[in-house]
Amino acid sequence: MAYNLDFARFKQDINLTQYAAFMGYEIDKKKSTRRSVAMWKDNADKIIISKKNGIWVYFSVFDDADKGSILDFAHHRTGKSLYDIGLELQSWLDGYVPVCDMKPYIREIDEHAPDPKRIERLFNACAPATGHAYLESRGIAEEVLRSPRFEDCIFQDAHKNAVFPHFKDGKVSALELKSERISVFVRGSEKTLWCSNIQPHDDTMIIAEAAIDALSYYRLYELKNAFYIATSGGFSPLQAENVASMLTSVSTLRNVVTITDHNDGGDKLAERLKTVITETGFNGILTRHSPEVTGADWNDVLKTELRM
Repeated sequence: MAYNLDFARFKQDINLTQYAAFMGYEIDKKKSTRRSVAMWKDNADKIIISKKNGIWVYFSVFDDADKGSILDFAHHRTGKSLYDIGLELQSWLDGYVPVCDMKPYIREIDEHAPDPKRIERLFNACAPATGHAYLESRGIAEEVLRSPRFEDCIFQDAHKNAVFPHFKDGKVSALELKSERISVFVRGSEKTLWCSNIQPHDDTMIIAEAAIDALSYYRLYELKNAFYIATSGGFSPLQAENVASMLTSVSTLRNVVTITDHNDGGDKLAERLKTVITETGFNGILTRHSPEVTGADWNDVLKTELRM
């Protein structure tokens, strides 16, 4: 017997965080906000869930092709046909939701909408950070912030948070706030990449997971002809495009070094970056340099070096 399946309703009405919880995913509270929910499964897959135009959507942090609606999510994880997936999701709409041993989920999230005017207004109220207590507590000295490489790349807001701006088409698009209390993106942000200053003779691009890792690596090695970018957490399809664009826009580029963390997440991000970079046809040298100690990032290495 054939059923008339309303695929549009599946995308809009079935809570994707609940469905992901049913599939064994757990919420990462530290990386989730009111507008996006980060979820892990067995430390092997990480997804980011949000809502756009009333539709629940997601992307995998580790696989560029793994993104879309609940239909794509189910297909990537079960391999079932669209019709079979539709039959299963219809039972969810009809109220036959299996709840036994289901992990916690988020009942509702705010729909994400970039607000560039708000971001620009908040950014204009920030001042360049020429010294910052929180960053100094992480081993990032004042001379690093004042250096030609990072001057006017790190800011401070009225609440004394360190502010790492992201830009899109020459305009500020996102603000990442860091302090002892918080690590979040300002509401209305559209995340791209955080970037240091690029100088005329730079031939090396260093790609970090976090801006603080990039600053730490600079302090440890002080490479003369290298600039730094950071993905700031989950690696989205837009960020993959940004990385590819950087490769083609810096004509002097000969080397790319990924400095991801020494853990499963760092391994997966390094592989994704390798795929993105290779697909651009980049003919320079690509290497990975991660901390020797399992579980460590470059700020851990710096603080150990400084005996902090």
